[in-house]
Amino acid sequence: MILFISFLALTLCFLNYYFFYPINENLFYLYSFICVLIVCISISYVFIRNKNNKKNNMIIWDLEDYFNLPHSNSLQKTKENLKKVFQTQQEQLQDQKTQKHFAQKQLHDLIQSLHYNKPLKHDKVLQNIFQEFNIIKKSQFNIYRNIHACIINDNSIENYLLQCILHDMGISSEIKTSEEIIYENYQFIISKNPVEHGLNYVFSQVDTKDLAEFLNTHFKQDFYQMPYMSNVLIFKSSSFENDLILNITNQFCQNNQAASNLSDFKSTLKFCFKLILLDYEVIKFDFDYMLHLLHEYKNKYPESRILLFSKERVKECNFADEILHDLNKNEWLNLLKKYL
Repeated sequence: MILFISFLALTLCFLNYYFFYPINENLFYLYSFICVLIVCISISYVFIRNKNNKKNNMIIWDLEDYFNLPHSNSLQKTKENLKKVFQTQQEQLQDQKTQKHFAQKQLHDLIQSLHYNKPLKHDKVLQNIFQEFNIIKKSQFNIYRNIHACIINDNSIENYLLQCILHDMGISSEIKTSEEIIYENYQFIISKNPVEHGLNYVFSQVDTKDLAEFLNTHFKQDFYQMPYMSNVLIFKSSSFENDLILNITNQFCQNNQAASNLSDFKSTLKFCFKLILLDYEVIKFDFDYMLHLLHEYKNKYPESRILLFSKERVKECNFADEILHDLNKNEWLNLLKKYL
């Protein structure tokens, strides 16, 4: 537009000078110089802008190629596509975490099943180790968080049992050799021989009580201690559904509660639950406040899982780990196995 006006002004200046109304020659040259200057500036601006646009488009195309997105010259469109990709990756990551947790639980159940295999149970070599492992379920110990341990040991059976014990205590672990280990990556080291660096738990045989005492001594801080967790909190739209699901849940595990009204549910959220089953119908009337309350709960207890039941499709419920549209007894029991 500026370029067009400059050309028009320059043309009128020449026509006026030669045909219409002659003006002073110096004034003519001044006007002409100004018009030519504006034209040059406009051309330079257009050239630089096109060059920058081309450069920006190249960056956008590189991003789109990297994330396998369709090509577009719109930054806004690219942002929307990237947002969709990010959401998809977040969902995939959450699915992977769920699958990993489920696989770990299955692996843990597998070692427990070995107790019922008679040939293995009465094997003289394994009998002492399985006897020690049985202490795990009988012992009372704290649950921890933010702890990553390293096991340095050549006995694969002891290593596996140690990892099962640590998993029950909420502690992740890796098996390394002394040459591979980077001590700064672990809160403590488990080994049969003392190590020079870092906190070290030295054992001669697998002993759950001894390991629990070691952890109680060295990891007393709130940063490491998991708050006491009840199992399941149920809040359905009718008292009949509450009682029915609570009764089924109590057959699977103990220490469960059902909230009878909204006020009861809000006060119960002061405590930590491993799993919450929540009906959308009972929170939609005060949805904004409940959304804020549940987000605060998730921030305070990130290990807790929330299942939202709704027969309709709902939005803005990202506090929920899973949204259920139908629920029967077998499905509920499978969910309990998955999350507990």
